[in-house]
Amino acid sequence: MIKTFTGPMHSGKTKAMIDVYNGIYNKEHVMCFKPKKDNRELGLITSKDYDQQIPAILIDKFEDILLHVNDKISTIFIDEVQMLEGNVSVLSYLSIVKDMDIFMAGLNMTSEQDPFLVMPYILAISDEVDIIKASCYDCGRGATYTYYDGVKTDAILVGDANYIPLCPRCIMKRRGESEMQYLLKKKDTKQG
Repeated sequence: MIKTFTGPMHSGKTKAMIDVYNGIYNKEHVMCFKPKKDNRELGLITSKDYDQQIPAILIDKFEDILLHVNDKISTIFIDEVQMLEGNVSVLSYLSIVKDMDIFMAGLNMTSEQDPFLVMPYILAISDEVDIIKASCYDCGRGATYTYYDGVKTDAILVGDANYIPLCPRCIMKRRGESEMQYLLKKKDTKQG
């Protein structure tokens, strides 16, 4: 079984995943992973909602998981999964062939409302997807978008600074219709 918790920044994706982790009694059958690219709390899965810190193995790509799991492991957790690279089918293999339960947390979209790197593939192979809403920074409604309040120097900036959750109305207020029309000019997904 593969379950993914996704949504915008500050929605509680990692908290939801930690809640599942805390419900497992025998932790010797559990292994946790996190991408090396996430340079916050290196080697630890954390949530602002808990003081708890869960040790995690730092990896670059999905194939690295195969170097660590063994027959004793029945459940794996992956935080910030959107930052990993490689063959997503490793997760399907572990779930189907090795009968592992996999729980992941990751952003579904960038602050430019593009699918976040591998997330379309992650969501496609997931048996369950929980889309968790945040509270809109501007109005308090359910927020489904992440917005970067500032000037980005790179397409992806690791960290929470300047990223805020917004609802559709408030993202329109901040960006304006002309800026949002870039969505219409994006490459057709049917084109190679």
